[in-house]
Amino acid sequence: MSSERSSGSVPGRVNNLEITGGSAARGTHRRTATHWRRGGAVALFVILALTASQSARLGAARFLASMAQFEFERWTSANSPVDIREVNRVEKYLSDSLQYAPANPWALEKIGALELARMRASGIPREALAATRDARARFREALLQRPTAPFLWANLALSKLYLDEIDDELFAALRHAGELGPWEPTIQQMTLFVGLAVWPQLDSGLRQELVRTIERGASGNANKMYEIVKRYRRFDLICDMSKYNYIGGKDCSKQ
Repeated sequence: MSSERSSGSVPGRVNNLEITGGSAARGTHRRTATHWRRGGAVALFVILALTASQSARLGAARFLASMAQFEFERWTSANSPVDIREVNRVEKYLSDSLQYAPANPWALEKIGALELARMRASGIPREALAATRDARARFREALLQRPTAPFLWANLALSKLYLDEIDDELFAALRHAGELGPWEPTIQQMTLFVGLAVWPQLDSGLRQELVRTIERGASGNANKMYEIVKRYRRFDLICDMSKYNYIGGKDCSKQ
């Protein structure tokens, strides 16, 4: 009987161990779950804090950029000579905007445009050269973010023309600008200005594209296009087009 009692007591001890072990496992599970919940809450807080910080930075960047745009439009709409103090004020807004959003292509493009304005206003060749180089760098940087922006390509081509960098990058910029903004009047004028300046270096494809640009420009901004052609004395490109022949009859009659 003692043997039976002895053997009968083993299951009891085992059951007690099973109960104790199960309670410990459940406790460990609860602690683990609590740990993960706390960790998840901390991670969520960090994500929300970073999102709020990023939103605040973008908001500040947009505000400064909008101030720059307002100032830029105010003094450019007056059609007055470039005032370097106005350029500096607008550029300060844009530079501060880039402190919050360093890769903002709009701000980079505007700073590039301001550098070209600074170049035109400068009477010191060394300063004008440095401003043009800065403009080219800004346009290149902005194109990394917006490779389908025709104005960026046109401005890059213009800055390279001013730097006398007549190379494949300039030709590619002209081609991209024409392809991406064929009906934009400003793009038409910029590509025509640059294209006629480097006409001897253009291949036949780019020359044909420039003639098509002149044809498209006749429907919307013929007078401005004609003035650019007149500047380069390339009446042979337009006198067979009725719209331009009407505008520049005297010049065309001399051809």
